[in-house]
Amino acid sequence: MTTAPPSLLAYFDASVHYGPDNATPVSAAVGFLVEDGVETYVERSMRVDAFVSSSALELRALAETVRAVVDRFDRVSSLHLHGDADAALRATDPAHPTEPTDPVGRRRVHEVRDLLTDVPVVTYRAVDRSCNARAHDLARRGHRDRR
Repeated sequence: MTTAPPSLLAYFDASVHYGPDNATPVSAAVGFLVEDGVETYVERSMRVDAFVSSSALELRALAETVRAVVDRFDRVSSLHLHGDADAALRATDPAHPTEPTDPVGRRRVHEVRDLLTDVPVVTYRAVDRSCNARAHDLARRGHRDRR
């Protein structure tokens, strides 16, 4: 008996710590989790050593989330992406023709879209930070991760 491919919920976030001047970034990290509403399959925090902007970092968080789904599952019936970065979600949603102007952002958008080509249903939903608290906490935890 074969089991149906799962329908997944994914939450992502990025975090930047600034120096004493409150303008110079000193640390960046991303966090995400993938679940089906009952079981959490992936939960990760990652330090990011180089980034060009907070927008690009949010796109990195989204790309890492989608890559984790593709690496963990052979097939997925649907993937529902949630984050508090509306611009990152809109940029990767094929229903919205907006795309970042910077090359790093464009590369991330194309990476996410390419990774999702075999997923039949993908939704993009911007949520309040309060609804994204676990991903936010994971992103903040990534500042301590030295991988």
